[in-house]
Amino acid sequence: MALIYSVLLIVAGAVPVLFFAGLVGWQLITLFQGGGWVPLPALLLFSDPSFAFVPDLSWIWRAGADSPPAALWVLGRVHFALLPALAGLPVAALGVLGVLRQRAERRARRQYHEDRLRRVQDYQREERSADTLDGRREPFISALTGFGVPEKNPAQRGARAG
Repeated sequence: MALIYSVLLIVAGAVPVLFFAGLVGWQLITLFQGGGWVPLPALLLFSDPSFAFVPDLSWIWRAGADSPPAALWVLGRVHFALLPALAGLPVAALGVLGVLRQRAERRARRQYHEDRLRRVQDYQREERSADTLDGRREPFISALTGFGVPEKNPAQRGARAG
């Protein structure tokens, strides 16, 4: 379930980034075919849009003569799809980190299982030596409890520490 959530985060973060890339690609094609750059400043979001793909956000704030000049200058220079794309990058990064964490947990569980089976097979193949008290070849201390692998007997945790 956590893997599905991580993949959905990747998709949700990639959509605005791909929208930005598509618009810039369309602008470049228009530049080379038509000979002119089509400006798409963020100011289009807050005025009456002339393109169908530009959402109308004029209900939030309408750019006009009484608007602050600094806000008009910044919104006139920034591409309108850049801000959602910049917001989508950390969302997609969170999704990628979630997928990588799930992969590491799966690898740790598989390694734990393979190591356990290898130790059992090693113990069965070799003779018990008389120099150890219980016949063990190596001690085993699991460091995988942080990955959700349960301890064999959690009640002994306090007895070992004390």
